Amino acid sequence: KGFFHLPGVPVPKSTKTEIIENGIHYLVDFENGQKTGFFLDQKYNRLAVSKLSAGKNVLDCFTHTGSFALNAAKGGAAHVHAVDISAEAVSMAEENIRLNGFENVIDCEKANVFDLLPTLQPKQYDFIILDPPAFTKSRRTVEHAARGYKEINLRAMHLLPRGGYLATCSCSHFMPDALFCKMLHAAASDAQVTLRQIEARQQSPDHPILWNVPETEYLKFYLFQVI
Repeated sequence: KGFFHLPGVPVPKSTKTEIIENGIHYLVDFENGQKTGFFLDQKYNRLAVSKLSAGKNVLDCFTHTGSFALNAAKGGAAHVHAVDISAEAVSMAEENIRLNGFENVIDCEKANVFDLLPTLQPKQYDFIILDPPAFTKSRRTVEHAARGYKEINLRAMHLLPRGGYLATCSCSHFMPDALFCKMLHAAASDAQVTLRQIEARQQSPDHPILWNVPETEYLKFYLFQVI
C-alpha cells in the first residue's frame, strides 16, 4: 500500500494514477485508498455482472470506487444506484463515473447498506450486487459474520422480483465456501425463493490459490437468478 520511497527518485505529485480494466478507466488512490486502492481479484466477476446487466435497474451495494457499477453500466444497464458508507469511496466512485461518461446512468449514495436495504421498495431493482468487505477476520467471529451475510442476502432476495438477479460475494478466508452456501440456502428458504445458480466463481488468476496455503482461497462469488 502507498509509496515505496527510493533514494534519488522523486515522490509523485499526486497519489492517484489511472488504470484501465475491462475497457473501463479508473482513478486509483494507492496512498489513501483501501489497501492498494483497487481490488483486482474481482476483474472477471465484474465481467460476469456486465454480461447480465443490459436493460436492468441495478443496485450496487458496497460499491467502493464504483467498479461493479461501472461494469454494469458498460453492459447496458438502464440505471445503477451505487452505495457505500465511505464518503471518500463515494467521491472516488463519482470521479470514475465522470471519467467514463456514465453520469446519466449511475448515481451514488453515501449510506450504510444495512440501514438502506430495509427502506427500499420490493421490485425497485432487478439486479442487486452485494460485495461487502470481510465481515470476519478470525475464526472467533465467523458466526456473527454469517448473520451479517444472511441479513443482507435475505433482504436482497425479498427486494428482487421473480426472475431478478443477485450477485453475492464474501472475501473472507474464514468464511468457508460450505458455510457461505449454507447461509445462502437458509436466506433463500426464509425469503421463500429458489436460487437458480448461473455462475460460481473465485478470484482472478493473478490471485492464485495455493493448496498448501489455505488463506489464498478466500473469494466466493455467486451469481443467481431468483425464481
